[in-house]
Amino acid sequence: MKHMLKYILIGLGTIVLEWIFLTLIFELFNGLDQASGVVIGTAFFLAFEMVICTGAIISKIEKSKEQ
Repeated sequence: MKHMLKYILIGLGTIVLEWIFLTLIFELFNGLDQASGVVIGTAFFLAFEMVICTGAIISKIEKSKEQ
């Protein structure tokens, strides 16, 4: 149960982070209409998230190899 609560909090934190990120990206690309700004912001955030998740997976794999 403790692990599940941890992952739920991580998920909620990710949602809040994406909300902030979309707001900032939409302001940076202010020449776009709202739909295009949301699509570009979501794509940037997903790319950022993939880099973070890949790093976490690689560090877990390397950690388990050391043990």
